[in-house]
Amino acid sequence: MKRLLSVCILLLLVCLAFNDAYSQAVDLKVVAVSPGLRSSGYPNFSAPAAGTPNYVSTGLRTVGKGMKVYLKADTAGSGATKVTSYAWTFVSKPSGSTAAFSDAAKDSVTFIPDVTGTYIVQIAVNGSAKTHVDTITASTYKGITTLTESCICHGGSPTFQDSYTNWKKSKHATVFARGMTGALENSEETHYKGVYTKSCFRCHTTGWESLTNNGNFGYLANQGATAVPPTSFDSTWWKGLPLEGGDYLIPYQDSTLWKKLTPQMQAVGSIGCESCHGPAADHATTADKKKISVSADGGTCNQCHEAPKKHSIGYFWRESAHSNMKLSSHESNRAQCWPCHNGMGFIQLTTAWKENRKMTSADSAKVDPNFKSISCAVCHDPHGNSNTASIRYMKIDTLINGFKIPTGAGGTSQLCMNCHRGRVNGPATVRTQMGRFNDRFYPHYSSQTDMLFGTQGWDFGLGLEGLSTHTGLKNGCVTCHMSERAVTEGYTSLQHDHNTAMSENGVDKVEGCVECHGGISKFSDIKASFDYDMDGTLEGAIVEVEGLLHMLKAKLPLDAAGEPVTMRADSMKVRTYATTNNLNYKSLIASLWNYNYVSHDMSVGVHNTKYAVALLRASLGLVTGVDIDPLPVPKTFELSQNYPNPFNPATEIRFALPKSSDVKLVIYDVMGRIVSTLVDQNLSMGSHRVTWNGRD
Repeated sequence: MKRLLSVCILLLLVCLAFNDAYSQAVDLKVVAVSPGLRSSGYPNFSAPAAGTPNYVSTGLRTVGKGMKVYLKADTAGSGATKVTSYAWTFVSKPSGSTAAFSDAAKDSVTFIPDVTGTYIVQIAVNGSAKTHVDTITASTYKGITTLTESCICHGGSPTFQDSYTNWKKSKHATVFARGMTGALENSEETHYKGVYTKSCFRCHTTGWESLTNNGNFGYLANQGATAVPPTSFDSTWWKGLPLEGGDYLIPYQDSTLWKKLTPQMQAVGSIGCESCHGPAADHATTADKKKISVSADGGTCNQCHEAPKKHSIGYFWRESAHSNMKLSSHESNRAQCWPCHNGMGFIQLTTAWKENRKMTSADSAKVDPNFKSISCAVCHDPHGNSNTASIRYMKIDTLINGFKIPTGAGGTSQLCMNCHRGRVNGPATVRTQMGRFNDRFYPHYSSQTDMLFGTQGWDFGLGLEGLSTHTGLKNGCVTCHMSERAVTEGYTSLQHDHNTAMSENGVDKVEGCVECHGGISKFSDIKASFDYDMDGTLEGAIVEVEGLLHMLKAKLPLDAAGEPVTMRADSMKVRTYATTNNLNYKSLIASLWNYNYVSHDMSVGVHNTKYAVALLRASLGLVTGVDIDPLPVPKTFELSQNYPNPFNPATEIRFALPKSSDVKLVIYDVMGRIVSTLVDQNLSMGSHRVTWNGRD
């Protein structure tokens, strides 16, 4: 008994020690600061003064000598313990360094590594109650001239050879050379001359910082700037070139400017290895892996892709759920969750797919369980490949319930579909739960692909599988969720929206919809074909689906939070509800699944209005005892007034067929002459719509 008591006391002490350590947890983050954030003074640092270094940061732990490092104490793990003090110190730094912290008593600090070498920094909170130590390596840029000269140690690696071969052909590798030789944005408007300006150099070369001597392109190009007259490349390259709209026009394939670059400048005249992995001179000399960085964090890309005025992709991405996914302990530590809840995990998944194999424990071992971000490099290969936008293309041909995706459907969105799909076989799960409600009972919050293709719902034997609305979109998800968008906060050009949300500040993003649906300003402008929720008013399709969801929810058993039952703990409520309301238990189970399936899709029917409506109406009919047609069709032929009027860029014409028919829809002018034939084919019964752009 005494021995047992001693063991219990020991375990209690261990638990208390663990809890105490956790309550005081502190981490150290190297903060990435993009040009957009830097110019705004974000996060707690002043914006650069005129004539001073801009000091953009990639967030890597390998940095250029003389470049500012931004550090932040992360006390998210401190629990209820209030952090009252911070103390930053150097455990060690290179001989001769006079580097100092901007304010060693704040949670966010900066320092400038003034000598190459290793800087070991420490953050302590609450009088050293908890500390964290990290290492920053400062080096200089070496550049890329030939494979043997720059990366000799990697030459025998097939993985490196593949990456390097792809990179040499990529836009990253060639963009500066193309700019210097008149190959960018040339068109008839520019008399087929390339468009370029000095502000482009910053992102199209390696390590730009014109006032910092560490071998970066900007510094090399600035040598001679103070001479009278200036002789530096960045002060003279444009002389003799015509200027239009703030840009210089360079003759196409004219190599004069490129040849003016010194060999050292040409070596860093690209978005090379060191742009994303940090300066590598010390790494190349010592082969020390700790002196180079490998990171998929978005900050590496945002050093260029979040730069006013033209590059807003990073700005959009930081708004997204992808940029900072909220992970529970299960999602961050379970290998089966990693591929989609962890960016590094998804990269390993795409690598395995490319090599025609499944993920292994060796792949999982490469995954940092705390990497929460689905960043740029997760979906795009920064080394380049032959795919559109260098996407890490992963095809998907079969969903988990065995449904075969039509060949070519989804286009580039097939990458998205590998995560945004159901994790369980819906119909099989429903059948299991009809026998015994023994587990959580709802679809994973990622069934968008299943909904898009019309599968995984319980269709009560109606044969609804494959019923779809939007599968004809060339690039599926990307067409609507990543349409071009412009913002006013210092950004002026259209960029693909990497926020992916379909509304912002209460305003619907309908840019991807107008090509088919005409001049709409919000999703509810897209009218339903029928009064699906039976409230006597024909409303927008999204409003009709919302109405059906509200109606069905009111007829289902609810949990303590007031939502339809999903968990085993509430399973008896389902049986009690079925008995009390004289309902078929199995039909009630199926209706619960359909409600959660449609609501968890989170598009309120937009992804597939027909399928969502059919599932909800069929379920509603069974739980109310009312005979409701899941797919109502018109009783007579109907031709509706076009909307909006033809003076808009496009107008939509709706018509309904009581049965399958040969249909010909023709536009005539006031003289009775045919302007355009919009439809001439056999169509199925039901509602149809066609868009006309006002042209013949």
